[in-house]
Amino acid sequence: MATYAELIKLCSKKLKLEWIYGKSKSDRNLLSDEQSAHYPSLNVGFLNIIHPERLHIIGTPEVAFINKIGEKEQTGLINQFKEFNSLGFVICENRELPEFFIKKIIEANIPFFQSDSTPEDTLTIIRQSMVRLAAPSCSMHGVFMDVFGIGVLLTGQSGIGKSELGLELVTRGHGLVADDVVDFIQRGPNWIEGSAPALLANLLEVRGIGLLDVKTIFGETSVRRKLKLELVAELKQFEQGELMDRLPETELYTEILGQQIRTMIIPVGGGRNLAVLVEAAVRSAILQKRGINTIQEFFNRQRELMEKED
Repeated sequence: MATYAELIKLCSKKLKLEWIYGKSKSDRNLLSDEQSAHYPSLNVGFLNIIHPERLHIIGTPEVAFINKIGEKEQTGLINQFKEFNSLGFVICENRELPEFFIKKIIEANIPFFQSDSTPEDTLTIIRQSMVRLAAPSCSMHGVFMDVFGIGVLLTGQSGIGKSELGLELVTRGHGLVADDVVDFIQRGPNWIEGSAPALLANLLEVRGIGLLDVKTIFGETSVRRKLKLELVAELKQFEQGELMDRLPETELYTEILGQQIRTMIIPVGGGRNLAVLVEAAVRSAILQKRGINTIQEFFNRQRELMEKED
C-alpha cells in the first residue's frame, strides 16, 4: 500500500522531508482510488484551489498568496481542502506561513510536511516517488543472480539446490541479488527490477550450513542491490523415463508482472555442473538478444542439407 510512511522513506535519499502535523494519518493510502493509481504524478502539484484533493507544494508565490488573503478566506480554503480529503501540504525552503493558517491546518488534521529543498526539486522527487509507489510489484520464491551482467532468476521446487547453485556462482565471480524471496517491481514497459527484502539483503541460506553473509565473506563485488530481470533458469529434476526436448523449436517464457521473460530449463542430475550450465544458458541468451539463434541455424543447415540430397 502507498502510505505516507512509504513516501517519506522513498524521498529520504534525495529529499529531506519532515512530517510536522497530521501524523495520525500515516497509514492512509495515497492512491486509494482508480484515477490516483493510474495517474499517480497528478496527485502532487503546486497550491491549487481547483484540485484541493492533491498534495500541495508551497513555495514563495504560494506563501505570498496565503499572506495576502484574509483569515476568512484562509478558513474557507482549509475547509475546502478538508472536505475533499486533501493529501496535505509541503512547505519548501523552510518558509513560514501565517500562524492562523497553521492553526486551521492543525484543527482540520491535514498532513503537513516541511522540505529544505526548492519547490521544483520537491515536486519532481515526490512525483517520481508517487509513480514508483503505484508501479505493479510482486514477490517470488527463488534466487536472483547477476551472471555476466544479466539478471537471472533461479527457480525450482524447494530443496532442489537453488541456493547452493547461487553460492557456486558467487565463487565463480558472479553477484547475488536476493535469496529465497525476491521483490520485483515494474520500472517501465519492458523493465522489471528485482531486489532483496531489507531483512534478507546480502544473505544466502545454504542447507547444512545456515545463513551466509555473502558481502562479508566474498566482498563488495559479490552482491548487487538491484538488477533488471532478463532470464529465468528453472532447475528441474526429470524422472526416469521422462522425456525432455533436446532441441526445443519454440522458446519458453514465464509471465511476471505481465511481462514475458525468456525461460530455460536446467536439468538437475548427478554429475552435472549446474553453474557451467547456467553460464552457458546466459551466454546463449546474450547471443539471442543479438539475433543469433543457434538452434534455428542448426535447423536451417539441416533443411539445406535435405534439399541438396533431394
